[in-house]
Formats: sequence, C-alpha cells, structure tokens
Amino acid sequence: MSSSQKSSTKEKILIAAEHLLAEHGFEAVSLRDITNTAEVNVAAVNYHFGSKEKLFDAVQCRYINPINEHRLELLGDIAEGGKTADVREILDAFMRPFLSMVTQSELKEQMFFKLMGRCISDKHGDLPEEALPLLEKMAQAFTEAMAKALPELPIDQLMWRLHYTFGVMAHTLIHADTLRKLTNGVCGEPDMETQLKWMIDFCHAGFINGKSV
Repeated sequence: MSSSQKSSTKEKILIAAEHLLAEHGFEAVSLRDITNTAEVNVAAVNYHFGSKEKLFDAVQCRYINPINEHRLELLGDIAEGGKTADVREILDAFMRPFLSMVTQSELKEQMFFKLMGRCISDKHGDLPEEALPLLEKMAQAFTEAMAKALPELPIDQLMWRLHYTFGVMAHTLIHADTLRKLTNGVCGEPDMETQLKWMIDFCHAGFINGKSV
C-alpha cells in the first residue's frame, strides 16, 4: 500500500468517526459503525490507530490541540505590552477559536459544532494524554488572566465560573437544534458571530454581576 493510500484510508476513518461521533456521541458509536461508514475493515483501524479508543483520541486531538494553541495565542496578543485583559476580551479569546476552527474542518458547520460539543462534554473516558499538557497550560493561563481582571473574586469561585462558561459553550454547540425544534424556529438562526456575542454577553454577566457571595 502506497503512502498516499495509507493517508487516504486514515483520513476516511477519521472523517467517518467525526460524523458519527458528532451525531450520536462517543458511547453510542461502535467500531463496526465506523468501519461500515468508512468502507474499510477493522484491521485498517487497528493499523492506523491501534484501537477504537485511540481513534477517538485522535479525533479529539485533531481539533482540541489547535483550538487551545489558538486560545493561548489570542490571550497572548491581548496581554502584549503588559496590558491586563478585561473579562470580555478573555471570554472572546476562550470561545472564538471554535469559530475559527470550523472554517478549517471538512464538516458542515452544525456537524462540527456538535462534534466539538461531544468532545468537551461526553463521558467516554479520560482526555487524551496528548491533549493534557496544552490543556493544562491553557487552563492556567486563562485562570491567571481572569484573576487579574477580577482580583476581588475568590479563586475557587473564579474557577467554577470558568467551568460554567465551558458548559454554556458545550451545551450551545450540541443542543442548538433542540432549541430550534422546541421553539418551532422562533429562536431564529443566528450566525456564528452573533452566537459568539450572545454567549460572551451571558458569561460576562455571570462574572461581573455575580460578585463574590
């Protein structure tokens, strides 16, 4: 098998896994589902990834690592010259990379958002080892930035509010279609930039209006 064929087979498996995981979640997707969709045999998955779990890890790292790199880059840009970032800037740097990544993905917009929501919320196991160092670096950088922006907020409450922010984003990514169905479309079809602004508005209020209690 040539290197181009190997690359093509590996890519077919990744794309099939991404679509299935986005639509159904990690727990519901079997290896047979993936191989049938990709039109490859189980041996191809084992050859390229080692196991279904390692394949799932590869799907996550394919997006999570670049997103966290972009988050750190944006946060660093804000802090150039010793400037203290404000809460809105920090939230924008945290959320915007998801929007940037969708333009680089072969998935359609809604499918991509569902996949990202699954990656950050589904309880399918531990996070990939390859993603942890950068994830920890990102979490520390954003915690420190938010602590500087809100020095009066106790660190434990600050961490939980960052965690809630993470949840707002995950829920929005996965369940936007549910809201449209429940409201018969009354909620509208806001574009990505509008969704980003509204999420930042909501989370910003949680940091600013919900002072230490």
